[in-house]
Amino acid sequence: MYEALVQDPLGASVQPRFGSRGDSIASEIKAAILSGRYGAGSPLTEQAIADELGTSKTPVRDALKALSGTGLVTSSSHRGTSVRTVDTSMALAVCDLRLLLEPEAVRRTILSGLDAESFKAAIERMVAAESGEDLYQRSLANRAFHRQLYAGCGNPALVKVLDDLTDVNALISVTVWNHVRSWAGEAVEHRKLAKDALAGRAESAAARLRRHIEVFQRRVVEALGTA
Repeated sequence: MYEALVQDPLGASVQPRFGSRGDSIASEIKAAILSGRYGAGSPLTEQAIADELGTSKTPVRDALKALSGTGLVTSSSHRGTSVRTVDTSMALAVCDLRLLLEPEAVRRTILSGLDAESFKAAIERMVAAESGEDLYQRSLANRAFHRQLYAGCGNPALVKVLDDLTDVNALISVTVWNHVRSWAGEAVEHRKLAKDALAGRAESAAARLRRHIEVFQRRVVEALGTA
């Protein structure tokens, strides 16, 4: 399961490569974060992770350095390394950036011609994840669904910005899901968005995505409190 993140079929960058063992460890740590097993703000101790994975500290250190580039991990001389803390202001700032960029990227993708077969596969993955309790698989399904909608916008720089938000947004989503059981509601919103996208209704899909993100903003406040 963890190795799937090393060669990510969704096209987003996972982390710099440090050799196969370092990549594998980075993927395992990332999966633990995005499953909620390593919660937001949790310390990431090199020796503890090395003992858990049956390896030395060096590849763990390299993996944590790689993950710091995704925004999932933070380090300081005083507090050491930890999973990035998710608070209301940070989460709302990410949502705000998505609101500014993602609906337009989706609109352009649909106008340019959505890759319907790949999008349908992402929808199937999303539906399959709905019935389970695996937050990691839900996170991957959510990521696949959204990326298929913006990846064909025709602007590689815009795609990269949205890709760079993916991991942090996944951490925010997992944190919110741990407080608010909102996956079912989000899945309904996804289905409506998918219908618009497959029907070629670019403006409607963009507007629906905007509402989807705005609703998620309210769930952030419900889960984490006011800023």
